[in-house]
Amino acid sequence: MIHEVGISAKEQLQSMIDRAWQNFSEIAQAEEEDDYSDAMVSMERTEASGYAEGLSDAYYVFFGEGYIPQEISNGDA
Repeated sequence: MIHEVGISAKEQLQSMIDRAWQNFSEIAQAEEEDDYSDAMVSMERTEASGYAEGLSDAYYVFFGEGYIPQEISNGDA
């Protein structure tokens, strides 16, 4: 992970969460488009989901509040 200059730790974690959920969404879409036939894509989706959830949980532990990813808060999901 590269520290982004000029943003707080809270903003950096928010950015990481946004990217993680975007990555999850892209993998889930690819899995759906492939009719769920590729076990490796399914494993990637599960891993991406766990990573995004882990970052979200860490955010809650550190800051005592939940964070709604940009993709969700903008109504894209």
